[in-house]
Amino acid sequence: MKKHTDWLVSRIETVPALASATYVTLAVNADGSPVPLPYVVIHPTDGRDDSDRLSGPSVTQHPRFQIKCVGSTYEQVAWAAEKVKAVLVDGGIGVTPAIAGERSGSFWYSVPQAVQTDNEVNPPLVYHTAECGFISTPTA
Repeated sequence: MKKHTDWLVSRIETVPALASATYVTLAVNADGSPVPLPYVVIHPTDGRDDSDRLSGPSVTQHPRFQIKCVGSTYEQVAWAAEKVKAVLVDGGIGVTPAIAGERSGSFWYSVPQAVQTDNEVNPPLVYHTAECGFISTPTA
């Protein structure tokens, strides 16, 4: 899971404004200072593994991610979400992750819900949620 997440983080960090504003699971600065808006939080999961043989090992991996773009306004969130999607989907086609020791399929990207507002924090935060992932098999 870590190498897949590291690839995704490095891909999003190619956007200069998000290079120091991309976090995994928790958006926290090392010094405890507030995280400037907008920022991106990635929630990784291993997904499922499967095999094409009944007696063989689970070799095909399906890593999945939830990506939240967080901001103080819809405009900030829309900008961040567009930048994230642009580095993961090129011309309507998902990029192919380069993972050492694996052969990956094209990245897929889906937005399952509308932009949301968290009114339980002060000031309120706006966020965009995307679900995405790819398949990967070992090369050896």
